[in-house]
Amino acid sequence: MSLTARRRDDVMPVSQAAKMLGVKPATVYAYISRGLLSSTRLPEDRRSWISRAEVEAFARRPGARPVALSGTDGDPVLLETTAASGPVAGSDVGGIVGHRLLYRGRDATDLLKSGSYGAVAELLWTGRPGTSQLRLPEQPTRDLLATLQDTMPTASLPLDRLKAAAVLLGASDPFRYDLSRSAVISIARTLAPAFVESLPARAPAREAQLEGDSLATRLWSKLSDAEPSPAQLSLLSGALILLAEHGLGPSTRAAREAAGSEADPYSVVLAGTSVASGLLLGGGSSLAVQAWLEEIDSVTEVPQVLADRLVRGDRVSGFGQPRYPGPDPRAAALMTLLADSGGDQDRQHIVREVVDLVRSRRDLAPNAEFALGAMCFVHRMPRGAGEAVFVIARSAGWIAHAIEEYETAPGTNPPFTRG
Repeated sequence: MSLTARRRDDVMPVSQAAKMLGVKPATVYAYISRGLLSSTRLPEDRRSWISRAEVEAFARRPGARPVALSGTDGDPVLLETTAASGPVAGSDVGGIVGHRLLYRGRDATDLLKSGSYGAVAELLWTGRPGTSQLRLPEQPTRDLLATLQDTMPTASLPLDRLKAAAVLLGASDPFRYDLSRSAVISIARTLAPAFVESLPARAPAREAQLEGDSLATRLWSKLSDAEPSPAQLSLLSGALILLAEHGLGPSTRAAREAAGSEADPYSVVLAGTSVASGLLLGGGSSLAVQAWLEEIDSVTEVPQVLADRLVRGDRVSGFGQPRYPGPDPRAAALMTLLADSGGDQDRQHIVREVVDLVRSRRDLAPNAEFALGAMCFVHRMPRGAGEAVFVIARSAGWIAHAIEEYETAPGTNPPFTRG
């Protein structure tokens, strides 16, 4: 066998590497440009080639999705990887390193002390810390949102209303296909406030500019008819911050796939929202957590309700998070904020008893979805309120990942030159 033939056995073209890694060829080129993979040229061949061993090692990196490698008989073999440590390869937005969740290299829990959701969103979008630049959409758009919501069934879940709002916002924006960074960030700055405006009010909203925790103040009026205390606003603001990004989870992968085909930002968020509403989330959704907590009327019923669920074959959702080697740090922070937030004290006691019982019997800690569902339970929020908080928060991370995809996608054009 010639040297060139042996070398061809040791390398693969970019298209094959992309298929093995489960990404687009443009993403492989982005990995190369960032120094995550290296390329070479073969004699009399102008294509880029990548070491087979290097690609297989890259596929096994912490944070990678399951990928297909070739077995000894040539059949594909599914390689399970773990995201328990290491940043998300190929993305600068966020990652998980050991027990920490990082936003642009910063510990997300540290951002609770000094940041607001709007400021954290700016960090995710631009890579630079700054002040919040969230703003309400123009009045005609707000009027359209109000009209849309008035036509929806009264039993609509908050998530249904957010999906409808995303479609309307995209349809009413004639420049939604301007995928330049500045245009996308401009859209993003109105997106979370528009989502909040699309939810029916349960209490009069304070008139305030969207600075500091004012987004949390406006959102609280959509989720509760009680006047919020500072501790309750800290809880909701903390949830928005800690759920703004979580690496390449299922909903984020869906958002990136949409952005990779140059879908507009509203469609990107709709794609992420649709996956986030699925019933097969790894740890269970906050909607499911809220539903089964509401089966418990007193703390003495906790063991029996959990036992009855197990007998029926139902899941006790909201516990465990395989992306961390230990407890979910988001949940730990949110459960502390929840304990300090007041609300229905009998329900606070029920939540503590549930957590203690599951930890003692199954050695599992609550995850962020449990914390969201427990927040809704303790503060008597409407069914599905936690899902709305999740989507409003995560829209910042989805847009940040979309910007990365837009800037590495094949055929990306300057604004107003799309063919």
